[in-house]
Amino acid sequence: MRRLVSALLVVVCLGARADDVARLPGVSTWITASRLVHVEARLDPALPAGVERRLVSGLPTTIVWRLRLYVFRNTWFDTEQDERRYAVTATYRPVTGDYAIERRLDDRLLETRIVSSRDDARRAISEVPGVPCFTLKADLSGKRLVVKVKCLYAAGVTLGVVPTTAETDWVRSGIFDWTEPPR
Repeated sequence: MRRLVSALLVVVCLGARADDVARLPGVSTWITASRLVHVEARLDPALPAGVERRLVSGLPTTIVWRLRLYVFRNTWFDTEQDERRYAVTATYRPVTGDYAIERRLDDRLLETRIVSSRDDARRAISEVPGVPCFTLKADLSGKRLVVKVKCLYAAGVTLGVVPTTAETDWVRSGIFDWTEPPR
């Protein structure tokens, strides 16, 4: 009986409703000639209901993406090489009726732009649009690499004291090889 009560308490405290669950359908990567790994991902659905309500209410809405670069290994754990934190915030501007979109990579401002509609704001915060995240170093030449992405789309407090987060599972890109071009 105690176990059942404990399990129910955990479900109530973590309480993610079915309409508040998002996932990452996939992660795409590509490498440019300047050795930059670009990452692309998106949430599905674009915004869960709770996050959508926050955006509609006019509150600043932030979604945080964690991106990691690994050396892929078949028979052991992948070796983490680098990690980035990509955050996008949409803020409603009531005087002009538009949204300010602020993009940051590792707390460094990348861009601030204005979009005219809520749909554009929703689209801007619910995806990683091919952001150049990692610079490949010479020691990674000839190794099999993979990028893993996780998205934190909601944080709050349940029952007034229990901190909760809503986030996706880690999703990985396809495995890719990189060889440093001869100089």
